[in-house]
Amino acid sequence: MQSKSRTAPDIRDHETLRIIGQGAFGEVWLARSVTGVLRAVKVVWREDYDRPDSFEREFEAIKRFEPISRRHEALVPILQVGRNDQEGFYYYVMELADDLERGRDIQAESYTPHTLGLQMKREKCIPAGQCIKLGTTIAEGLDYLHRNQLIHRDVKPSNLIFIDGICRLADIGLVALLGQRSFVGTEGFVAPEGPGTAASDIFSLGMVLYEASTGKDRLDFPDLPSCTETGASLEDWRRLQDVVCTACAPKAKGRFINAREMALALRGEPLPSSRRLMWTWIAAGSVALLLAVGFGMWLAQSRRAQTLVAMNNTVPRLKIVTSPPGAVVFAGEDQLGETPLELNPAEGVPVIYQLRLPGYKQVEIDHIALDEKPAVFELKLEPSKLPQKGERWVNSLGMVFKPGPGGHISAEPVEMKFFRRFLEATGRSFEGKVVRFQRGKDQESAYLVVVPDGDAEAFRYWLTDRDRSVAYLSQEHRYEVEPFYFVESGQSATDDMPDGRDTDKGEQSDDKNWRAFHLRVERQTYGSVIVHSQPEKVRVFQHEQFLGETPLELPRVRTGPVEFELREEGFADVVLEGEVREGEQAELFADMQTRKAVTFGRQWKANSLGMNLVPLGDVMFSAWETRHRDFMEFCKATQARRPGRVDGTNKGGGTQPVVGVDREEARAFCAWLTERERNAGLIGAKDLYRLPTDEEWSRAVGLPLERGTTPEERNGRIRGIYPWGFEWPPPADVDNLADINGARKASLDNAIPGYEDKFPFLAPVTALPPNDRGITGLGGNVSEWVETDYTTAPPAKPDAPVPHTLGTTRGGNWRSSSQDELLASARTPVPPETRRNTIGFRVVLAHGK
Repeated sequence: MQSKSRTAPDIRDHETLRIIGQGAFGEVWLARSVTGVLRAVKVVWREDYDRPDSFEREFEAIKRFEPISRRHEALVPILQVGRNDQEGFYYYVMELADDLERGRDIQAESYTPHTLGLQMKREKCIPAGQCIKLGTTIAEGLDYLHRNQLIHRDVKPSNLIFIDGICRLADIGLVALLGQRSFVGTEGFVAPEGPGTAASDIFSLGMVLYEASTGKDRLDFPDLPSCTETGASLEDWRRLQDVVCTACAPKAKGRFINAREMALALRGEPLPSSRRLMWTWIAAGSVALLLAVGFGMWLAQSRRAQTLVAMNNTVPRLKIVTSPPGAVVFAGEDQLGETPLELNPAEGVPVIYQLRLPGYKQVEIDHIALDEKPAVFELKLEPSKLPQKGERWVNSLGMVFKPGPGGHISAEPVEMKFFRRFLEATGRSFEGKVVRFQRGKDQESAYLVVVPDGDAEAFRYWLTDRDRSVAYLSQEHRYEVEPFYFVESGQSATDDMPDGRDTDKGEQSDDKNWRAFHLRVERQTYGSVIVHSQPEKVRVFQHEQFLGETPLELPRVRTGPVEFELREEGFADVVLEGEVREGEQAELFADMQTRKAVTFGRQWKANSLGMNLVPLGDVMFSAWETRHRDFMEFCKATQARRPGRVDGTNKGGGTQPVVGVDREEARAFCAWLTERERNAGLIGAKDLYRLPTDEEWSRAVGLPLERGTTPEERNGRIRGIYPWGFEWPPPADVDNLADINGARKASLDNAIPGYEDKFPFLAPVTALPPNDRGITGLGGNVSEWVETDYTTAPPAKPDAPVPHTLGTTRGGNWRSSSQDELLASARTPVPPETRRNTIGFRVVLAHGK
């Protein structure tokens, strides 16, 4: 039973809002992604399962379903699968169903999912034409699932949802069709023989169409109400009820051979199978005879079933013969017998049979039993020295290995007699010791080797090369060291040592890196991956290596978890995670979300603080100086020191540039803004805010390429160019400089004769005219910190004091009146810890490659 005290689950990149659906094994949450898109998230809890293996089987099934969910319109697309082992659940993120009343105009507060079940409650009976349309879509979706060896197991009205007006299968309770028949489902929709087969899914869909078209309960089947349809609608109704009677036959033999036939029948198209004659006969009947036909089918199928049972007891459907004989046949974990072997598998159920014989390669047979002549497989097994799954194995030294999770492990820790072979073959000197290992009461003792970690690693590399050279291991196999911990007081410190085993008493080695060890055989396996995205042509990276653009097929990928990052300008970065299985193709899909994010090379009119950034070469340059209110956001978030103010500017000061901050405080602001916007998905994982370099500031102000390698060498070297052009004194209102208003109201000692700009103190950053690049305030308002030190310190001589670093500021400020100070090429050396009411800063955003 479900816990009543569960809190909202933590779903990666999503905010869970509220539960919108609940069942026996979990719940469906309405969630909002980091990009603001509403999604549905199914959360499945381990504690709701009686057995842990059932939970794991369901998780493996949803992982198998995820890549194919986006390839058929009748399936709800799964966008992300994950799990939280600490809290005990897995989840999958899906496209959200339409709203029952508003369609795709979804409002989180009032959202009600559009399911077929809710539509049936509202409309009682759904017209036959609509039932045929949705039934055809779902039947084709089931056929696609079945062809991929998956089943649904719980087809019912509440699990059929509408997305963009199309009916789709939801709440996938999938299981690989390997004869697994765990009972899930809803009474009345489950076939008489139980869930777990394609035929049972067909039965469930038939019952859904019966309820939807008649308004009656499924338990009333095959009772039909009076028909009021006429003309074309009558023909639709007749065809629909004929399909329902066939789909809901009490025995699987009487139903459609597959869901594709059911879809064809719903559309009124001829069937490709031997059922065509039976279908023609049924279609010729009138509506008045449908009830009798339904009961007659029940009776006829019952008699036919008795005949089939008798036949199955005498004629095998499958025969497996091997050369040499004696191979053990498995289906899953069930051992069925040895070859030659005759079997009677259930009809229509795909089963994977595995054949194992020591010394030979394992073989798999993928087979579906049909009501036709028996299938015979005659196989010649291929000899092999390689370790085989599920079998004991002996390597070239005679070491015995037992099968285990993920490979084979030596039955006992490595003995000295095997390690001596390594020492003799390599001429390596020995450091370590030998301890006696009692196998059992009536068995001889073994003598284990205890050596440093480096020697154990050298042994496994040597043995890997040796066994590959004599074909005991393939190039994909390798040995790994697994430490064997023990105490020499006679008791094992691990569960690997059976009762009665002990070691000699003796002194424990002082060197903690000495140990006994097992060898484990691992085989590197491969699958393939195809990465899709919407839209296409999105760049795919793995471990910062560019792999190509979507759709991207990677034919050889190591099995196990994989992670790719998709990046494209104008879209939020997406991290795709998946699981690659041996010999299978993992299909990953990214629904790229547009973002109000930076696109390098284009103006970004508003970052998270409302800053306007314009492209400048490889960086985005802030169009104005950092405002007081921007810096206050930083102070509130980090408890940093609050900046100072200029006297007389308290009113409206939030839009004026921040002043009274030193260079380290400005750098800290950049680091905070970087983290904030990375977390919000507004900038890339490697993009970062920083102060502009001295060269970038010169480029922004419009200077030609300067001579000199440091700000000191370049200082004032270009004459006659000012941030506003070539004129001196400056034209009126070009920037906030020391004007006559400042001299009068701010008591400035000096002012530019005849110049007026209307701002005696600081000016709002957006009140100043921009240059031809769209950048304001480069000539005045506040001088600005840049990232580059004023001069490069000379190499320190021995015992010489460390020279004091000087920072660099660029541009004039509201107190500037000197012609030299207002040159575009002017720099001012300032100690980095300086805080003045004339110094502020602006930021640039650099693109991480």
